[in-house]
Amino acid sequence: MSLDGWREGLFQLCWRQHGGSGLGATLSEALDLSTTDRDWLLERVGQQRQREAREIEKAGRRR
Repeated sequence: MSLDGWREGLFQLCWRQHGGSGLGATLSEALDLSTTDRDWLLERVGQQRQREAREIEKAGRRR
């Protein structure tokens, strides 16, 4: 993994979207994760954000 990829992963784990969506882990918590747990969480966060985006899109079409 590149340094930029590692940094991006930390950002995704720690960043909290407007409205509180996301994990919002502290940098210390993210750094303490095992590589396996970190990778799983990054994949899962990506899936959740895709689901939320689809739901927002569906809600917008119902108006």
